[in-house]
Amino acid sequence: MKEYDIIAIGTGSAMNIISAVTGSQPDLKIAVIDKDRPGGICLTKGCIPTKILLYPAEIIRIVERAKLFGINIEIKDIGFKKIMERMRDIIGHDIKNIEEGLSNAKELDYYQAIAEFIAPYTLKVGKEKIKGKMILLCTGSKPKIPPIKGLDKVNYHTSDSILEISTLPKTFCIIGGGYIAAEYGHFFSAMGSEVTILGRNPQFLPQEEPEVSNLAKRKLEKHMKIITGAEVQEVRKEATGKIKVIAVEKASKETIEVVADEILVATGRSSNSDILHPEKAGIETDEHGWIKVNDFLETSQPNIWAFGDATGKYLFKHVANYESIIVYY
Repeated sequence: MKEYDIIAIGTGSAMNIISAVTGSQPDLKIAVIDKDRPGGICLTKGCIPTKILLYPAEIIRIVERAKLFGINIEIKDIGFKKIMERMRDIIGHDIKNIEEGLSNAKELDYYQAIAEFIAPYTLKVGKEKIKGKMILLCTGSKPKIPPIKGLDKVNYHTSDSILEISTLPKTFCIIGGGYIAAEYGHFFSAMGSEVTILGRNPQFLPQEEPEVSNLAKRKLEKHMKIITGAEVQEVRKEATGKIKVIAVEKASKETIEVVADEILVATGRSSNSDILHPEKAGIETDEHGWIKVNDFLETSQPNIWAFGDATGKYLFKHVANYESIIVYY
């Protein structure tokens, strides 16, 4: 069994610490593990690809408003496939560079495999077993899939799979009313899709102040339909191949039906602890599987830290970067 001074699970913000340590203490034995493409959720599935997509969407909206400034200009065509390919090319280039850097690094061992605890400080990584004196749990999160009747019988998208789409849907329904719904609603409506957002919370963007939420809703509703306070009850495949989403407006009890070519489930994020099995290492989690930490991001096991999405507190890249500084010092 290989033994390491430091094991990092995840290649997002954990790499802030690994980069610093390899530079200052080159004699330490270090392992870096990631089951997915390296770079973390922000690069591979989150903030960066969405911002790359939002840029052309904003250009379209600017062109549409150009007449207000005395500029007569029109959009002849929108190359949706090209826009998606550009996004994938940009992040693919960065991912490839990170992967090559990790694979060729002499100061660490890189495992591209699933890691799971089998005992305190001991992990099974692919077919190997390894042990670490210090372990960084930066395992990210995954799309949360709600228990909606019929959802498992239709082809739906999450914020992961939507990045692989190449054909623009004429009609697009988003289940969820948070950040992801707002971003993709803006993007697909600018591309030309007829977008409907079904949010469970009575407030659109419920994490924001009501004034911010109301302003965003008012602006976005110029280009799409946003329904809040709607509980999705069922999803079913129509004979036409389209997908019908059936919801109930919680206040009025009115039934809402939306038929779309594609649907995106954007109802939040959930823990990856079902893969990691922290309980086998004596690491405590809450009722939702998020790893419990103290103010210094220490878990219930000494010399094991968790930060970023793994704790379920603030699922933002800049928060994970800040937390990596706390752990390092």
